[in-house]
Amino acid sequence: MTRVVLALLLLWPAFPIAAQDSPGSDVLVRQSIKPESGAVIGQHVALYVDVLFRNGMPRPPRVSLPDAPGLQAFRFETQATTIQESIGNESYVGQRFEFALYPRRGGVFELPPAAVTLLDRNGAETRTAQGQALRLDVGVPPGVDPSQPVVATRGLTLTEQWVPGQDGTFKAGDAILRTITRSAEDVPGLAMRDLAFPVPDGVRAYADPPEIDDHSNRGAITGRRTDRVTYVFERGGHVTIPAVAQPWWDLATRTVRTAQAPGATITVEAPSATATPAAAAARSEGGWLARHRSSLIAGGAFLVVLAFAVAGFLRHRRRTDAADESAAFAALRRACATSDAAAVYHAFARWRAFLAPAEREAASRAAIRLDAALFSGASARWENRDSVEFVRLLADIRRSHSPHASEFRLAPLNPRSP
Repeated sequence: MTRVVLALLLLWPAFPIAAQDSPGSDVLVRQSIKPESGAVIGQHVALYVDVLFRNGMPRPPRVSLPDAPGLQAFRFETQATTIQESIGNESYVGQRFEFALYPRRGGVFELPPAAVTLLDRNGAETRTAQGQALRLDVGVPPGVDPSQPVVATRGLTLTEQWVPGQDGTFKAGDAILRTITRSAEDVPGLAMRDLAFPVPDGVRAYADPPEIDDHSNRGAITGRRTDRVTYVFERGGHVTIPAVAQPWWDLATRTVRTAQAPGATITVEAPSATATPAAAAARSEGGWLARHRSSLIAGGAFLVVLAFAVAGFLRHRRRTDAADESAAFAALRRACATSDAAAVYHAFARWRAFLAPAEREAASRAAIRLDAALFSGASARWENRDSVEFVRLLADIRRSHSPHASEFRLAPLNPRSP
């Protein structure tokens, strides 16, 4: 399966038309479309960008398209095709890049030049080039509604599946899953229209995000889109879930066709007529609890295990931080046994990182003398007695902010910046 990289192009600014590179140039850029004429709304139009290098290609270039209103454009994660040509008695080699365009309205499109970035052998940008402006005429076939996304293809299928089966036994509170899968030739799943799922009274519908699964085989795209919706029955009776239709333009027969999921009529049992509303509600709730008891128990157990795991992690984190803080302060004591101001400062900075904002501020005030010795030139000196006094002040701060003499209150796990 080839994953699709979507470049959704909605706005296409005006660009000046560039002259085509002439034979003899070291780089030629050509831009073309297929079909050149007769395209209809929703049809795949292939846009080709050929980049040719005289006497060898140092590295494949980067090619992109400007935006265009009314066009969807897709670039697929497949390597460009290598091409070789002789032009004007010169040998050229390069690559062809392909983009898939899907017009979403009829009319005339002015396709501006593709942007080409040339690279050297190391991948560094050397210069830029561009293709040529093109004109695309798009028609709207009779019977096609251009206000909705149009699918124009030579083949489209639509299938519908119900789980559990629609002929089963259902009660108020039960649910059924409807899966609709559409597949079309030369149309990516993202280009297919969203389906509407209206419901009758007494039914709720919950639609999942669509699942896109496109395939590419030698440039031929097969788009596949799967939509799932869950219906929940709130009361008894005969429930009719409407059909869903996908209109499309058949490029082979030049006619409008419609693929349809027929929907279903489902019988839902109502609560007993002799039961009071409260009893019916209790039974409904009890039935729901019975059906989901195992899930609730498993979910509750998971939450309990998760809570213990989080609590254990936090305890471990605090113990680890406490040990790290103690080790950092021990290293600071060792540094303060010398008159090396730089070593003292580095050890102090490591230890200060463990402090809460209030303690960090107090420690920074105690380090004013150290800052002056390091950053104010020769006017201030740092001696061994300064180190001894400095670590004494920090030890006092450490004790005064601790609930116990042998402990130190650490900063929160996610402290705010001071």
